[in-house]
Amino acid sequence: MTKRSVRLLTALAVTAGAAAVASTAPAAATAIGPHQYFQGLVDMRTTGATIGVLCAGAANVGHPLPDQTVAVELVLPPITSTLGYTGLDATSIVAWLNWPSPVAPPPVKVADFTDYGTAAIPVNITVPCSGTGVMSFVPTPDVGGRVSTVDVTFINIGA
Repeated sequence: MTKRSVRLLTALAVTAGAAAVASTAPAAATAIGPHQYFQGLVDMRTTGATIGVLCAGAANVGHPLPDQTVAVELVLPPITSTLGYTGLDATSIVAWLNWPSPVAPPPVKVADFTDYGTAAIPVNITVPCSGTGVMSFVPTPDVGGRVSTVDVTFINIGA
């Protein structure tokens, strides 16, 4: 092998190594800002989402199981009417969980996003053991924005 071949192979190896390092580096988070379209997700689903709940015995309420998530994703065109919109001034998106009840509970704050990404559903909130609810992803401040919603079903896995 000639010196020129060795230099060429070394240069290719260094370039390939740099490309591999560059491709594995984490992407910078995208900040939430005005005039952006987004979608909310519950366990990476926009439809048919479930929240597993641990309820003891005949309890009517319990706590979400660990390792369940909510997320907000930036959406680029083409845009559909089902997406959320941050409006004129939003710099965050808040995930609120609500469900019908004879004694209407206040919506429960699940997560507050300033960047697009994923957050764990807190295990210390109280939710119904069964039934349905809605996770609303609300741009804040909301000036001309549009909420993204995901219907959820609560599933009791308790004894």
